Amino acid sequence: MNINVFWARMHGGATHFPFALLLVSVAFDVVGFWWRNELRAREFTAIGFYSLLIAAAVSPFAVLSGIALSKGTLMGSGALALHHLFIWPTFGLLIGLAVWRLVVRGGASRRAFGCYLALANITAVTMMAAGFWGGELILGN
Repeated sequence: MNINVFWARMHGGATHFPFALLLVSVAFDVVGFWWRNELRAREFTAIGFYSLLIAAAVSPFAVLSGIALSKGTLMGSGALALHHLFIWPTFGLLIGLAVWRLVVRGGASRRAFGCYLALANITAVTMMAAGFWGGELILGN
């Protein structure tokens, strides 16, 4: 197997886990934020919490396989530059959000958790943009 094919498959597989888990996390956290029943709200945010942690834990595999696939190019040009323009802030935000959730746990005020949700939604949108440009790298060629 060609080394580029290996890294392309590895990157393609590794990116879907943090992508999907971040979206699941945001969805459950938003539902938990607005749910009136406090016990059920905690359950929803617990699912969001663990989904976020798993997404953050597996995201370095996606990043490292992407770096290997691009032969160490951290910015590039064209669609690769656009992909990286979105993925680097997304990766930083994802790790930062996970660390914040680990530190704060359930002790965040409603306002602080609302700010967290705003950043988490921005992170999800930037991850979708990165995914779009990553797809353009594959399908656009």
